[in-house]
Amino acid sequence: MPDRDLSIRIFQVMALHRAVEDRMVSMYRQGEMLGSVYTGHWHEAIAVGTAAALRPDDFLCPIHRDLGAHLWRGMEPWQVMASFLGKATSPTGGRDGTLHYGRLDLGIYNLPSHIPDNYPVATGGAFAFKYRGEDRVALAYCGDGSTSRGDFHEAVNIAAVLDLPCVFVVENNQFAYSTPLRLQSRTDFATKAVAYGIPGEKVDGTDVTAVYEATERAVARARAGEGPSLIECVTMRMHGHAEHDPADYVPREMFEEWGAKDPVEIAARQLVEAGHASEDEIAAMREQARQKAIEARRKALSDPMPTPDREEERVYA
Repeated sequence: MPDRDLSIRIFQVMALHRAVEDRMVSMYRQGEMLGSVYTGHWHEAIAVGTAAALRPDDFLCPIHRDLGAHLWRGMEPWQVMASFLGKATSPTGGRDGTLHYGRLDLGIYNLPSHIPDNYPVATGGAFAFKYRGEDRVALAYCGDGSTSRGDFHEAVNIAAVLDLPCVFVVENNQFAYSTPLRLQSRTDFATKAVAYGIPGEKVDGTDVTAVYEATERAVARARAGEGPSLIECVTMRMHGHAEHDPADYVPREMFEEWGAKDPVEIAARQLVEAGHASEDEIAAMREQARQKAIEARRKALSDPMPTPDREEERVYA
């Protein structure tokens, strides 16, 4: 388990991840957010546990369920909400109204629509680090459904062939939109690593300590020049693909089974059992996260929309 200070920070960011997304779901249902809202409920341990194992100068390529990775790096909750609201203060300046945000100043690549197109970008970043002799690592995420696409195989293969400092994280949340895992793959995803000649590790994606320790091992290998690793984090998508999706295709028994494996609750229990925090301190951290989400909503709603005079800003061709 990480030391006390790191463990507490990990829990704080996980709690903030949950609080911000709960607030955005509420905003969507009230008609304050239009379009779609994509959440990472039950992915908090994956997003935060992996990001916590990196250094600030390492390169992150998250997907739409990895809000915790953005928050860990320093993105403000109001910026996330401003992105969904299309506000001028969002990282894209209001040019994208959903989840395609990132901040290169924080080492976070903007999410592309077609996942896992971020995998080849991470491979390219890792190639640049090795070519320049920089002690940096690139980490990319994708979902279980994305592993069926060619860019997944191309990125992992070339990273393996060239021994690039890459970590590939597969978030196995049981469904690719409505397609269940049994119709996607005959094996688990960690096993596939052997085809590329790299290590593969399967962990409980609801246990932030397990996720952090697996990522720490993979990052150490990458820094030592031993090439990429693949980590499969098993969890559940507890909401639909997006908030407009009722997820009627998911058996009720699965929701009941995984509902007992809330990663935020597991992280809280680990803190208490390790003597790192009391129940009262846990409650205070949850309330702090809730208040930050409330303030983020207020700011994002009051921020200005883009104006026509800024139309040509940040246009390069």
